[in-house]
Amino acid sequence: MKVLISVSIPLVALFAAGTWGMNRPAALRTTALPAKTSVTTSAADKTAKMWSNTTTLYKNETLKLHFAAPNAPYLGVVDPAGHFFYMVFPSETIAGQLTPLVDSKRFASMTSLTINSGTLKADPYIYGVYQNQPVFTQSGTYTFILGENLHVDDPDLVQKMTIKYIHKTRPASDPVVVAMN
Repeated sequence: MKVLISVSIPLVALFAAGTWGMNRPAALRTTALPAKTSVTTSAADKTAKMWSNTTTLYKNETLKLHFAAPNAPYLGVVDPAGHFFYMVFPSETIAGQLTPLVDSKRFASMTSLTINSGTLKADPYIYGVYQNQPVFTQSGTYTFILGENLHVDDPDLVQKMTIKYIHKTRPASDPVVVAMN
């Protein structure tokens, strides 16, 4: 008897659901599936919107970021500990003493941006902190993020670029020893 009840309840529910859909007015029923739409991506969509010729940066050195303008309105950086900093944002959103390195309107047409690792300060995106903070404070990988909205779950909606930073001055080059015969 238990088997009959456990099988009959789902069957009744399935039957009821099927007849429920048939009793809807004709205007609400669809007879065909919508046509598939295809999304094509051009080669331009796959090219980098942000890059640098530098892969390793030391304390007090400059980093030159290059962009394929027009640029998205936001540029941020994540330090090795996972702290996020806004570097470029609209000046209309300034709170307290937080200021962008470059305003979004001016940044839209820029093809390069020079950053000094020893002096860069940016919005730390911390509740209650209304003053720019130093960005390059520890060695590790820094990730620069460019996009329309930097707080998204889909990585395809932002451009990323990483730089290895060493929090000490660059060592002097070893002298080159030349043998004279």
